[in-house]
Amino acid sequence: MRNLTFQRLVLISDSKRLANQFTFPKRLNLITGKDNSIGKSTLAKSLLWSLGCEPIFDQEWKSNDIKSILYFTLNNKEYFTCRGSHSIILGAIDGTTKRYINVTGEYSKDFSDLINFRMKLPNRTDGTLETPPPAYYYLPFYIDQIKSWSSPWDSFENLGQYANWKTPLIKYFTGFLKPEHFDIEETIYEFGIIKKESVVKIEKFNNAVDVIADNSAVSPIALDNEEFNRIQEEINTELQELISYQISLYDAQATITSNIYDLERQYELATSSANELEEDYKFAVESIPTDNLECPLCGTLHDNSLPNRALLLSEKDSLLEEANSITSKIAELKLSLAELNEDAQFATNEIERINKKYITDDNTSEKGLIAQVINTISTENVSRNIQVKIDNEDLKISKANSSITELKKDQRKILSTKDKEELNSAFMSKLLGNIEALGSTGINLNKVKSPTDYKQLLGGGAAEAARGLLAYQLSVLQQIHGVKTCIVPPFVIDTPNQQEQAGHRYETIIKELMRSVPLDYQIILCAMENDALNKFKHDANVIELNSNRLLNASQYDSLSAEYKDIQLAVRGNSEDD
Repeated sequence: MRNLTFQRLVLISDSKRLANQFTFPKRLNLITGKDNSIGKSTLAKSLLWSLGCEPIFDQEWKSNDIKSILYFTLNNKEYFTCRGSHSIILGAIDGTTKRYINVTGEYSKDFSDLINFRMKLPNRTDGTLETPPPAYYYLPFYIDQIKSWSSPWDSFENLGQYANWKTPLIKYFTGFLKPEHFDIEETIYEFGIIKKESVVKIEKFNNAVDVIADNSAVSPIALDNEEFNRIQEEINTELQELISYQISLYDAQATITSNIYDLERQYELATSSANELEEDYKFAVESIPTDNLECPLCGTLHDNSLPNRALLLSEKDSLLEEANSITSKIAELKLSLAELNEDAQFATNEIERINKKYITDDNTSEKGLIAQVINTISTENVSRNIQVKIDNEDLKISKANSSITELKKDQRKILSTKDKEELNSAFMSKLLGNIEALGSTGINLNKVKSPTDYKQLLGGGAAEAARGLLAYQLSVLQQIHGVKTCIVPPFVIDTPNQQEQAGHRYETIIKELMRSVPLDYQIILCAMENDALNKFKHDANVIELNSNRLLNASQYDSLSAEYKDIQLAVRGNSEDD
């Protein structure tokens, strides 16, 4: 099976001028030490943070303002990520590199493409399906010390950006939802957008009908059919054409007015930003005599060299060019709007002409009657046109509903009932085996039927319950390995000696980790020194931490230079593009 393997992690704190690096050359890796507060968990979390996950760090570690480089292999090809507080870089050794401002959006998509993670989740704002950040990909492969031993699928911060995500995520990882399911889901979403747009249009059309009804003549028209038909036949064609023409003009006026408003806001933003850059340049030239500026809060040195100051002017000129371009667009739109206004006035004059043609001062008794006829004909024509539009939107909704129904049928066909039963049976077989091997048979599994039923793992004491949750996590890993959901990353497990496991129980846990986790998985184990680790330790790369903390001053210069080289290389690639 294809896998991702950690190779080397670099951690740097510019504010404290400290750094360190750690290597992971083997399948088994042990992060250990004699005390609890020496950074075992922090080191493991830093691996995941470097990929774009959001583990829970304490405030002391956050105060270091860490930057990191993580080198890893994926199917024997070398890659790296380089993460700071404001950006993350993803690249291949001797290949392309790219900088991203956020771990969401484009980075999430590119990283997911790399590791073949095809899960999609609807965002809370409008339901758009999007690729979730790396934390969601890493959830089944990380057991943290704080939450996971009591609440699986909850080991990272900021997981609330999607609603009801756990069940589909678990089903995806364990084989119940295939990538094709989400391809169809995206098409369903597109039809949902069509429905929403049609509903909004129908509401607007109905409001228009209400306005027409409120403003139409209340008095009935006392005309016989022959007289009414004669008048209608004479003016109907002209009036209908004018009404249609007026509607199109009003729509065009509204669109152009909206565009002008948007462009004016863009112009204000561009000129404001250009002025701010001008002030920044003046400050850099007039107030800072050196090529470096030290942050008064954290002590970080910022580049104030001539090339960097020149970059401020370059960015300012680009903004001013954009502002000029926007000004030209606004002028063009205002010219078009003026022409539309002239056309609208022409339509108004034509309507007045029709009124004068059929309403004369010589026949005042007929004046009011003809006016009502014209008003009635106009109202009928407008209402008829609006109703046609409503019917068209209703038809769109009906077709969209039919398409959605068929698409959902296609989704259900992706995996048959038999396939689902076999997946559930395979998972339960793994779970029962792991429960037995870990000695947690006191766990009640009567209500557990599938991987989504992890909350139904009931019974047993605290230590046994922890082993039961580990049995569940191992079963999920084994299921992922079987259904080949994605490229698997290292399995990171933090402090498995939960709830003071008895000595022989702890030995069993370590033994089962070595035996039950598929060989494709690299294992990163965090644990205090204990005789139960001897077998694992014998075959593992051991990182032994002490009270000197994770970072030191001796490696700062070389590792900081390595980080800067990556930043400069990416900047150079951007300029070439």
